[in-house]
Amino acid sequence: MAMVKDPVCGMEIDSDTAAGSSEYQGTTYYFCSEGCKHDFDTSPWKYVGSGAELKEAMSEPPPVMAPKPASGKKWWEFWK
Repeated sequence: MAMVKDPVCGMEIDSDTAAGSSEYQGTTYYFCSEGCKHDFDTSPWKYVGSGAELKEAMSEPPPVMAPKPASGKKWWEFWK
């Protein structure tokens, strides 16, 4: 019985009864729920590592907006 901290929500949990676990960069992390495990598995660098790694991961540019339709219509004209 080892008490560990869920890296996603910060909850203290027992590693023996954890809802799930994942390995990242040679370290095993334990989770209080499947939701926290899913969030971690999707983007583990957000929850572990140095502040520099987190800052770099978060500095990606936002997604590009969809281009204007080729027909030249405004978006609201498609529902007329």
